[in-house]
Amino acid sequence: MEEQVLDELESVDNSYWVELDKALRRLLKSEDFKKVILEGYLKDKALSGVSLLGRGDVKKRGERPDVIEELVSVANLQQYLFTVIPSLAGSALAEENR
Repeated sequence: MEEQVLDELESVDNSYWVELDKALRRLLKSEDFKKVILEGYLKDKALSGVSLLGRGDVKKRGERPDVIEELVSVANLQQYLFTVIPSLAGSALAEENR
């Protein structure tokens, strides 16, 4: 009985990642998503943050840690969208095909 419950939980978890991957693929086709998230946040915000790190006035005011935290948030979202979701969805599909 316990094994059946574990299998059911794993199946739900697997389908979650597969569905998330499908949703991400739909988002990546959206021009608005591309403009707001891919270009506006993941690209432009990152470039702006890197530029701020090199400014003396930002360093003088002690704002570099805040800028670095913003860059980390950009990197985390990028990793989630392009590494975590596809990787876990791929693993889930491979598991389902066994």
